[in-house]
Order: sequence, then structure tokens, then C-alpha cells
Amino acid sequence: MKQKDKSHRITYLNFDNSLKEQTFLQYYPHHWICCSNIPHTNGFCETESLNEIRKRLQVKQVSPLVLIGNGNFHYVTYLLLERVKGPFSLILFDHHDDMKKDDFSLISCGSWVRYALERNANLNKVVIIGVNEENQTCDLPNELHKRVLTITEQKIKDIHLQDIVHELRQFLPEEKNIYISIDKDVLYKREAYTNWDQGSMTLVQLLFLLENIVRHFQVVGMDICGEYVVNHQNEFERATWEYVKMNEIVNRALLKFVEEYISPPEESLLA
Repeated sequence: MKQKDKSHRITYLNFDNSLKEQTFLQYYPHHWICCSNIPHTNGFCETESLNEIRKRLQVKQVSPLVLIGNGNFHYVTYLLLERVKGPFSLILFDHHDDMKKDDFSLISCGSWVRYALERNANLNKVVIIGVNEENQTCDLPNELHKRVLTITEQKIKDIHLQDIVHELRQFLPEEKNIYISIDKDVLYKREAYTNWDQGSMTLVQLLFLLENIVRHFQVVGMDICGEYVVNHQNEFERATWEYVKMNEIVNRALLKFVEEYISPPEESLLA
């Protein structure tokens, strides 16, 4: 395999060993950040644990492209967004909007988008693509609601993908810089397999939308999550290793897309 451009060196976060099962990923220039020994991080994350993750991301100089692992740790995107230096918007591919209001002010995989909208001064707007109508949050304050565009799973089925790109560009007419976050639960379960209920988007549809997005915006960072975790309960099941391989194939396609279509900005926009 040819040597990849160093600008596309990847950060792999190890919370759950899910990425270590995908041997192909080791061929890409990468570095690991171990987070598996940080307590109280699975699904919900306590403040002290979140601060420890933030510290490790800073010390290890996380790359613009990050693979997070299982979707239970998607809230790490909140920390990755903190690194963007100037104004930007987030484009999220997810079967859930991740804008729930959690009790006790804990951040979670279901609330991190709301956290970012409320706390990140550089984050202008959020576009969420592929959300199941049943998973939409209904209690958003109006000042947050007007900063969010939700393109539902059903809408993707009903209209042309190019019309979705047009709607997205109309919502972000002045935006130059975007951050992309992908949870593979947006995909049909015969293309990727996660531990959450999944959507019906195909990989081809995802790549089509991504290709059109990067034509019009500067991508300042990107992350991917939604891996399937192997554990002592499922490691001897044949389906388990099929799921791992499916997710690896999707990751390979996404990394190939980054390699071909996303060029790093001339001046880094990440702290």
C-alpha cells in the first residue's frame, strides 16, 4: 500500500477496542490515544472524566480526522469541536439528533449537540442528516431551534439528493468552514452494524452527499463512530465478525474519500 499524505494522519481513540479489531486501519498513518482506563465514560460522561479526555486529546495532538469507536462515545465530538479556532458549522450524519436535555448536566451520546450549541461560541449552525422522525427532540428553545436544520430519513427517501444539498447550502449561505461528524447508525444495517437502531441510508448516498458538501465548503475536521464492540458474550458468534468486517469496509471507503477529496486548509484552523 502506498504511503498516505502525512496531512491525513488519523487519530484512533481506544475506548472499547472496537477499532483494534479492524486490522486494515493499521495501514494508514495513525496514532492511538488510549481512553479505555478512564471511568464513567460509556454513554454518559462525568465532568471529571470529560476533562481527562480533553487533556489527553491536547497532549497527544489529535489529528483533523478522528475515529472514535462505538457510538456510545459520540459525545467526544463535543471536545473535538472545541479545537476549531474560528466560526464554523457542523454537518452531522446520524439516525438520532443527539440534542436531548440530560439530567444532572451530564453530557452523553444523546445530548452532545445541544451542549455544543449552548456552549461553543464558534459554532454557528448544525445540519443533521438522516434522523428518524421518532428520534427528533421536541423541547429545543427557539433560539437553538432556528440554528438547526434537520433532514429526516423519510425526506431522503422522498426527494433527490441534489435537492438536499441545495437545502443545506441555503441554510448555510455565508458559511465557509464546516466540521463533519458521521455516526454509522445512519446507514442501513446490511451495510454497517451498530448497537443502536439504524436508518436506511446507503453508503453510496452518504458518499454522494459528502462529495457535494466538500465541493462547497472547507472541511476543518471530521470524525467517525458507530463501531460494533466485540466482547465475551458475542466473540464466538459468526455474525459478530461479519459486523466488524462490514464496519471496516465502510471505514475504508470513508478514509479513501478523505484521501481523495478533502485537502487540508493552507493554515490550520484547529487548535
